[in-house]
Amino acid sequence: MKKSLSILIGITVVLCVCMAGCTQPSPGGQATPTPSTSPTTVATTPPVPATVTPIPTSTTQAPSTPTGFLEGPLPTQYSVDVQVDRNTVAIKPTITVTFRGGKGINFVRSVDVVVSRSDGQVVTGSLERPQVNSQLELEGTRGTDRVEIFINLITGDRYRVYDQALPFRSFN
Repeated sequence: MKKSLSILIGITVVLCVCMAGCTQPSPGGQATPTPSTSPTTVATTPPVPATVTPIPTSTTQAPSTPTGFLEGPLPTQYSVDVQVDRNTVAIKPTITVTFRGGKGINFVRSVDVVVSRSDGQVVTGSLERPQVNSQLELEGTRGTDRVEIFINLITGDRYRVYDQALPFRSFN
């Protein structure tokens, strides 16, 4: 009885090891990464101009707002962050748009930026398949410029996620 019980236990252990897949060698000897439970913080003030990619921009005279977009925030599964900074110190009044990424980064086809300048010109720029910290720098004026940011998704939807008038300087 003892002999058959020990044989039965031995067979059970061997079957459990085989079913668990513990007998297969690890692929390439690489360790499996484990997720970290510590929170990750991302600084959102002033962007570091480490990788500024020049993107061709166009200037037109007629102020026109693109149509065919959905108003409001992106759905949560497509959420991304953009940051807009206004250069108020230098002689060249630039507007810098930085794509900060987010949950829906893989669903973003492009980011379109429309700057309606106070002198009546409309300046546009685009980031195609943006990565985290992709930047677009557009020329502004010393007046109040309106900045609109549109997110184009791979689903074909277009959302306006930012629409604000930015003064060159604000005096308190």
